[in-house]
Amino acid sequence: MEIPKYIEQIKEKYGITNDYVLAKKLKVSQPEANWFRRGRKVPNTSVCIRMANLLDKNPMELLIVAQKDKAPPDEKSHWAMALTAVDVMSNVPERPRYIPQKVEDIGQELRQFESQMLSYEGNVAHTEMERLIRSVKVSVDSIMERWQVWKRDGPLFPNYLMANQVAVRQGVKIRRVFIFKHSQVIDDTQVADALQVMNDQRRVGVSVYFAFGEDLDQSLTFQRLAADYKKHGVEAEINAALFDNEILIFSRSYDERSLGIDGTAPPITMIDQLHISWHQDHLHDLNPAPLFETRYVLEYRGERSFKTQVDRFLKNRKRHSSP
Repeated sequence: MEIPKYIEQIKEKYGITNDYVLAKKLKVSQPEANWFRRGRKVPNTSVCIRMANLLDKNPMELLIVAQKDKAPPDEKSHWAMALTAVDVMSNVPERPRYIPQKVEDIGQELRQFESQMLSYEGNVAHTEMERLIRSVKVSVDSIMERWQVWKRDGPLFPNYLMANQVAVRQGVKIRRVFIFKHSQVIDDTQVADALQVMNDQRRVGVSVYFAFGEDLDQSLTFQRLAADYKKHGVEAEINAALFDNEILIFSRSYDERSLGIDGTAPPITMIDQLHISWHQDHLHDLNPAPLFETRYVLEYRGERSFKTQVDRFLKNRKRHSSP
């Protein structure tokens, strides 16, 4: 119990020698003051705030200490971590400038936790994806309409791809379905890019699947999924992954940004905003796993098989579009 330490600090600061005076200072009954001093009872919120004011401390510190004292042994470390965070954020130096900015970023993350969803942009989003996959133990189910981000000049290559490889070696089963549009598979350059992406994925141990967008649009499962993602702000393409059936990431949109002051360099694709959610409604409504059970999603078995499926898709499209 740590509350008794703070009681002793109050007694020392104000020269208190008995429980009667202590009780008056804390505005509680004498028996309660005795219980607090001996660690037999944890003070409530009002008393914690009063103690903090008497000691000129951040009230959050006393509130967290009280929660830590009440917590079962296996949860005390979590409250200790929270207490460390309060201590850090209460003693932030002004220099170097990076430090207060870093603490502010941490504070923004903490404020988002109540909503059970975190949001990141740009390079920070890519970094969080790598951190997240390092925590996975069992499975990843992913759907990618913006498959180009996996190209060798894309933002997910090579760091995130290598993180996938590490996860697979640790026993994680990763399934990823890439969705290709008609306009893409009639372009030889884009077909070559798609094959490079899928071969890279398979090389690191990912179970690779693919679907043709115009066919997948006929699936009620995909229609419901697309509608649910649209409700959550996804503008055009679904790019999402479910980790261990307990945390979901999805990109709201992507943005093309140019390197160089004059803007003449080739644009780089960046995540506009990435959401990381563990809200149960999101896990239920936005789960990409059911797509793998539809007849429109095919397993990638190599370049020849893929090209055969592309030819079949194009012939069907031509036949249905003929008068």
